[in-house]
Amino acid sequence: MKKPLIVLFSTLFLLNCSTDDGIAPTPPDTDPDTEEPEPEPEPEPEANAVRLRDDGTFGNMLTDSEGMSLYYFSPDAKGNSNCTDGCLDNWPVFYQADLTLDEGLDADNFGSITRNDGDMQTTYKGWPLYYYANDSAEGDVTGDGVGSVWFVAKPDYSVMMARAQLVGRDPDGVETNLTEEYEPGDGDTFYMTDAFGNTLYAFINDTNGVNNYTDEDFSNNALWPIFEEELEAVPSVLDAADFGSIDVFGRQQLTFKGWPLYHFGQDESRGDNYGVGFPAPGIWPIVNPNTETAPEPESENVVYSITNDGAVSYIFNGNGLTDAVNPDFTLTRGQTYEFDVNAPGHPFLIKSVQSTGTDETYEDGVDDNGATDGKVTFTVPMDAPDTLYYACEFHSPMTGTLNIVD
Repeated sequence: MKKPLIVLFSTLFLLNCSTDDGIAPTPPDTDPDTEEPEPEPEPEPEANAVRLRDDGTFGNMLTDSEGMSLYYFSPDAKGNSNCTDGCLDNWPVFYQADLTLDEGLDADNFGSITRNDGDMQTTYKGWPLYYYANDSAEGDVTGDGVGSVWFVAKPDYSVMMARAQLVGRDPDGVETNLTEEYEPGDGDTFYMTDAFGNTLYAFINDTNGVNNYTDEDFSNNALWPIFEEELEAVPSVLDAADFGSIDVFGRQQLTFKGWPLYHFGQDESRGDNYGVGFPAPGIWPIVNPNTETAPEPESENVVYSITNDGAVSYIFNGNGLTDAVNPDFTLTRGQTYEFDVNAPGHPFLIKSVQSTGTDETYEDGVDDNGATDGKVTFTVPMDAPDTLYYACEFHSPMTGTLNIVD
């Protein structure tokens, strides 16, 4: 009867010994020396098919996904490629079917064409895009300006350059091939377009910074629309300093070398240049870097040149006077008069009294009063007195009367 109790106490004793030795059992499948695994790196995002790069020389420009520069070709103004056969050895076609774009580029400006050789080509603002074979690394822009017809593709050109045959169209719709001298004949001409290849024109009757065509109500603007564009980038063959802007009845018109710029309303498609023949050749010429600066407008002011005969007299020429000695004048209120003075030592003053010295000089409407070598301009105020005088500051014989009338 006592043996079962002894066995029970022995078993309990052994169990207690096995759990009191201070060593905890190791959990299964656990290695305390194993470190946490490193997280997998995120994959690099793929570059867009067309990237926008800020170049130190050219500013914003288009590249492919690897940063290789893209270019325009001036003869492509109509939107079809004129680089074929051997040309493609130096200027390979750029085409990307899956067109992903960097931020800042508008998908509406991109398209594609099927070339005459059957290949596809990507376009930007209608201009087919190319590489240059001599660009060997990302960032190279060695193709710009080659032959004065290849230009780095930029998204911010305000104007572009085209090279094509001029085809003038007269008011009867008759078309004539014209040379750059606007004579009948064949041959390509270099000329300016807007960023989308639409030809720009000057008007032969305009003057420097003055639009002499557009009516105040813009009723004739449909035929020759003014080119309303804020200047940004220009191709490298052009000088941005040659451009300006004028106000035309509250609207801004871009100018080039002083010539206000226009489109022709009857140009049907990009690259058309029918306006060079309307209404006759040469009246609405194209513009390019060889265009002469627009002539200055004829002055509406009355101009006299003044010299002197010693300390005896002023000598006047101009506006009907020839070597007139100290003449009297009749001046009209509101009219501007220019006295171009070349009389060293004899300051020419407009005064309210007929005297030497600088007292009582008349300054209302007068610029550069007292010039000896320069221009005295006098816009006669509406409230000017009926009589004024011109006089030399130092010599009393050199004087005359200015009669002021309405």
